[in-house]
Amino acid sequence: MLAEGRKWNDLLFPPHWIKQRLAGDKADPPSKYCNPMINDKYKLIYLKCPKTAGTTVMDGYFSHCDVPKHYDYCLHMADYTNTTEVDHLLKVWDEYFVFGFSRNVLRRAVSQYHYLVSFVKEECGQMSWDTYCEDPYLIGDICAKLDANGESCCSLVPEHQYLHVSPQANCLLTEQGKMAVDWIGRVEHFYDDLSELLSILNARPGVPKLPAELPGRLNSRSDPCNTKRQEGQGTDEVLCDKMELYQGQHAHCLTSITEFYADDLALLF
Repeated sequence: MLAEGRKWNDLLFPPHWIKQRLAGDKADPPSKYCNPMINDKYKLIYLKCPKTAGTTVMDGYFSHCDVPKHYDYCLHMADYTNTTEVDHLLKVWDEYFVFGFSRNVLRRAVSQYHYLVSFVKEECGQMSWDTYCEDPYLIGDICAKLDANGESCCSLVPEHQYLHVSPQANCLLTEQGKMAVDWIGRVEHFYDDLSELLSILNARPGVPKLPAELPGRLNSRSDPCNTKRQEGQGTDEVLCDKMELYQGQHAHCLTSITEFYADDLALLF
């Protein structure tokens, strides 16, 4: 991982792994993705996992450090291709407060599906939920295969699709299988847990206090009942209860998703 100058997608989802995927090899990616974000003033490290309210945490409260007029409590995205930044992150890990958010595995999978199929143009055909649930990496395979054929069907690179189906355990466990965080919040209880987090952070001696205000409502884009997001999502059903996608004709998805995210289930339940 500590390869100065290498592209992030080559580190996480290298070309040889994608070729293996397209050839039928279903091996896991060689690296486990997690997005660490850091603030040295407040001694914070946030492990940002895809589809676990990261947009709300960042845009609604902390903010990114590269935006104009950012707050002094913004979080800087650590560049793991920069050995100096990675070395600093490792040195302060035990001293700083490390936190993350988790999400119900089944609901997160449905949210991922609705989000990721929106980046595949409708004229190229939409992957159904029943296909996606068998192997969430398939949504990246589709884009990789179309790109290789010279078809411009995906608005973002295949690595974006692969990344967003990464297990939550990648962010919450160390390489040795130990907890990587000091505190885990729950997306399903976001406001209560964020309030608790701020109280814990502000109780630390010798560290500046953070503002206590909370962000507005959760990011509505994650809601499959949102009409604009439902259009062209590869399903004719308007499903306001995400759990319905594991029942009836979709019952096989319960088995396949729980197998795919077995590490998450073992950790979070």
